[in-house]
Amino acid sequence: MEAVSTDNTLNGWVERLGPLALPAMALTRQRVMQLLDSPNTTHADLQRILSRDPGFTLAIFRLFNALPQPPREPVSNLAHAIALLGIEPTSQADRALPDLHKQLSAGARAALYDCYSRAGHAAWYAYSWGHDLRLGNPEEMAIAALLHELAEMLLWTYADRQMGQLTALIRRGMPQTDAEEQVFGFSLRHLSLQLAEQWHLPPLTAQALQPVGAFQARSLAVMLASALARETSHDWHSEQSGDLIELAATFNRLEPDPGRAYIHSLAAGVARNLSGLPLPLTVYALLSPPPAGPSGQAAASAPAAAPKPAAPAKRPEKPLAPPTSGASPLQERLSRIFRELRRTAGVERAMFAMLTPDRKALKVKFIVGAEPASPLREFHHPLVERHLLTLLLRKNQSIWLHQSNREKLLPLMDKALQTTLDTRGFFMSSLVIKNRPIGILYADRADDIPLDIQGFNHFKSLTQRLCNELSRKT
Repeated sequence: MEAVSTDNTLNGWVERLGPLALPAMALTRQRVMQLLDSPNTTHADLQRILSRDPGFTLAIFRLFNALPQPPREPVSNLAHAIALLGIEPTSQADRALPDLHKQLSAGARAALYDCYSRAGHAAWYAYSWGHDLRLGNPEEMAIAALLHELAEMLLWTYADRQMGQLTALIRRGMPQTDAEEQVFGFSLRHLSLQLAEQWHLPPLTAQALQPVGAFQARSLAVMLASALARETSHDWHSEQSGDLIELAATFNRLEPDPGRAYIHSLAAGVARNLSGLPLPLTVYALLSPPPAGPSGQAAASAPAAAPKPAAPAKRPEKPLAPPTSGASPLQERLSRIFRELRRTAGVERAMFAMLTPDRKALKVKFIVGAEPASPLREFHHPLVERHLLTLLLRKNQSIWLHQSNREKLLPLMDKALQTTLDTRGFFMSSLVIKNRPIGILYADRADDIPLDIQGFNHFKSLTQRLCNELSRKT
């Protein structure tokens, strides 16, 4: 199904896709008709069925655009939306939606099923985190995660030729965001954002597609859920999946091992929730052991004190996976920076601590490489006058604590901070975006090997690049 147009700008694609609909899955349509024919059906019954199908979910919320007097307050969950619309518009949506299996070519159909599978996984993760952490309205979090890759779904439906070109570039090793720019001239995240705003989708859907969304727990959960669903759809045992699982564990206030078990249990929950739909389920990959190393033994785990699953051996025939497009710019880049720091800067532990909403303290948000009992995992420090952290946040700058400057810097650190950080040596940098400080990056080693100037230069370069990229995209 190709949508024909000569305007290939971002606005041109928004105009082209604006009137079009995402296909619905056959089983969803069948179950919806059964529910509509039953006199005992409730709005919650319809919500349970529709919430698994991005096409039907999108159609329900877009119906509000056509109302002569749309609701003044945003509608943010399906049961409420159906209650406001009534049964007849829901029935009309069922009749009007394209049928996924019938109207797409085999390749586009398989790709769209993959998208819908990732969306279903992400929605389940986001809902579960919102519910368990009591973040408020987890139903809206599920919708935002279900529609997070909206542009990719629509493009596989109406521009499968261009999406085939994009896939080919990624398979040859090009990072996903670079491939999107080459094929379309813009990122798919920006297209998703434009469409979400044009269609007045629930507010969290758009918030989770913007860099500033990484600073709010609910939108960050959506970003992380989408990134985790995308990466684990390729490989549960990749380095990227391991980093995302560790980030998800930290987000859910769990130690690495319980956090990993929790994520695995959610994957099993997804399989139950999506039962009967023709969608790939990632839980089955968990039943297989990690890939074996060259000697036939499981590859050694990454050098960190916390116990981790064995890291997979790198297979030369498979290029390194590109960064996930489902993650927020901040979270995606932090994950990449943490990997690069541990590989190039001679550090083992890396932490991002963010300013609290009242901007009176710094609190850990993401951390890798730290032992389960490390005080660094509980980092939460107030900002006071004439303190190292307060001075650091005044502008974009980096420091390296080492033997020559230790006597100068230690008086700027209280006893609590000296106990938490490794005063033998560390790197630390403020993260300031458009003159607004948002937090610090910290890195150190767990052994007695000293950090060096080459590592510090890598650290400064990576953190400065992060600030520049986020400033351009904010």
